[in-house]
Amino acid sequence: MSAFFIINYDVVDQNLYAKYNPGSNAITASTVAKHGGTILAASGSGIDIIGQQGQIKVIIQFPNSQAAKVWLDDPEYAPAKAIRLAATDNINQYIVDGLAQ
Repeated sequence: MSAFFIINYDVVDQNLYAKYNPGSNAITASTVAKHGGTILAASGSGIDIIGQQGQIKVIIQFPNSQAAKVWLDDPEYAPAKAIRLAATDNINQYIVDGLAQ
């Protein structure tokens, strides 16, 4: 069953964040693909319906929740992830299983 890694956050250090996006986009994309994932959305735009989400919203589809967890802990992704964590705040991050078909 597919799973979706979903995250939203606010950027608090623009200069540092630039080292993640666009600076580490190739690392992020290659490690996502390595674990069978596809980046479906990654944007600062969106419409808040109820509540207020973070400035940046990302949805990545993986073959299953285990693949998403392994990607998140991938040593190749770790340097990029560290930059993202240091440059952001108000982070909401979770993995949601897709519907059984």
